[in-house]
Amino acid sequence: MTRTHIATLMVLAAAIPAATAGSFFTPSDKPCVIAGAAGYRISDSTSADFTVRIDNTAAQPDLRMQLVDDSAAADFVLVDDGDADNACTGATAIKSIRLDRSALHAGLTVSLSRAPADYKIYVRSASFSQQDAAALFAAIWQTARNTVGSGREFAARD
Repeated sequence: MTRTHIATLMVLAAAIPAATAGSFFTPSDKPCVIAGAAGYRISDSTSADFTVRIDNTAAQPDLRMQLVDDSAAADFVLVDDGDADNACTGATAIKSIRLDRSALHAGLTVSLSRAPADYKIYVRSASFSQQDAAALFAAIWQTARNTVGSGREFAARD
């Protein structure tokens, strides 16, 4: 064998484990976000606590959200560096959220765009997409609406 063949085999031997390592070491669950006493996690489960549909063409969405580039202007800010695996340690309950773009009977329908909207969200995350962040906010918003009158009210910033 020539040196070129040996070098090529060594590169392949190093590249194959590196390429497959992500599938072995990547956690199966998305990280958890805590809000109040509850944790919220995006899930693929059909028995999730919340089903959220992102539909920018919905005539009457439950929530209209605007993606903004300034965290100070946002009602909901989600920033992480991908190291949020244990964020829900100590949460009294962890609620699951299924993001389903084709759900006919979603619990919440969200319109998400850059156009002015009722709520503004800022997302810079290694773990969550903008749609994930919108679904998280929608679930937190819905939970807060359900607790109005119990002394735990949710108010958007003006």
